[in-house]
Amino acid sequence: MNRTVTVLVVTLITFFSLSPPVLGQHTKAEKIDRLASLFADEGHFAGVVIASENGKVIYEKAFGYANADFKIPNRPDTRIGIASITKPMTAVILVRLIEAGKLAPSDKLSKFIPDFPRGDAITVEMLARHRSGIPHRVMPAEMEAVSYTSAEMVEKIKEAKLDFEPGAQRGYSSGGFTVLTRVLEIASGKPYADLLDEYVFGPAEMKDSVDFRGEKIMERRAQDYLLSADGMINAPLKDYSFLIGAGSVFGSARDVHKFGEAMVDGRLGDTIKGQMVTDGVFDSSGRTNGHRAYLEIKEDKSYGYAVLANISSGAFDLITEGIREILKGGEPAVKDFRVPRIIPNPNKDLPDFAGRYARDDGGAFNIVLNDGYLYSGTIQLLPTKPDCFFEYSFFAEVCFFRNAEGKVDSINWKGFGFELKGVKQ
Repeated sequence: MNRTVTVLVVTLITFFSLSPPVLGQHTKAEKIDRLASLFADEGHFAGVVIASENGKVIYEKAFGYANADFKIPNRPDTRIGIASITKPMTAVILVRLIEAGKLAPSDKLSKFIPDFPRGDAITVEMLARHRSGIPHRVMPAEMEAVSYTSAEMVEKIKEAKLDFEPGAQRGYSSGGFTVLTRVLEIASGKPYADLLDEYVFGPAEMKDSVDFRGEKIMERRAQDYLLSADGMINAPLKDYSFLIGAGSVFGSARDVHKFGEAMVDGRLGDTIKGQMVTDGVFDSSGRTNGHRAYLEIKEDKSYGYAVLANISSGAFDLITEGIREILKGGEPAVKDFRVPRIIPNPNKDLPDFAGRYARDDGGAFNIVLNDGYLYSGTIQLLPTKPDCFFEYSFFAEVCFFRNAEGKVDSINWKGFGFELKGVKQ
């Protein structure tokens, strides 16, 4: 066999022995790119996607604008709010301080903040498990644009009425996590930002992540946007210090992915890994104002991905669900979506839709009327037919129902992968 033939044979053997996984990775990356690009091209997604397979990054790409006013594009290292993915980071700090003997799950809140109302009935564990009764949000939206220290936020939270008797039930509470964060500061003698550096960012090698401080310049920070019938609009201005420890961290998608890897690797501690990894998967998500975040990683790192978005829209859910299916070897369940036709309001009794609705899962939410439109928080409901509306935040249909007297008495909120029913109070 001459040298040319020998080289050719060796090359072919090498190609065919390596090509299946390599080609498989490229195929998955291409599918992820097509999925994310589809929604980005429609103006429904802006942010960063990162995906890995067998511990190696196979895809990382930024989409849309970090700042639409100046047409500044997102980059892979753009900092975007990670919302409630902040909470498992706070949980890491809690477990580490418990292991260091700085506090105990059974400690009363009054031990750290003596004048907190019902502090003798609320424990550290209740704060961490959303069982304290402290409301999720504790002040009007306009006050969320002001900068607060953790101590100042605790003073605001003290004024809020408990939603239920401490320990009696579970009620998701960012307010409770902010109080927990202040407890961690007092127990350790260190500010939350330093605790993040010591117990989370450092061990996970997260170079782009910071805790939000409104007065500080944050390089590479993306602005927040919402979607409306007219396209992208500015989200309300917020100072995310009001969510310290609950939704205050900004970072890159790669950093969020690193956080997931550090969790499943045990670099953040075996105790917290045992609490956070369920059925071989660690996942976390968050949504605040105009940004959304999602992280999912298998314990064996066979696949992992993180998606950060600085537009709050239902495209985010379709992308995150689709990426999971792609990485598991399948196809996205939904490859496209068309926004239903928004029509002039056909409902002459819009005030009748407004009110508080009790969900079938025990929670509640408000529908308010503002400038001729219905809202739930920052989510605008746009009419599609009598008694039915569409909202862009989750690409969901929201329909109201009437009793025999024609009065609005219930609501059904249905999007991809979820359905909420509520009864008007």
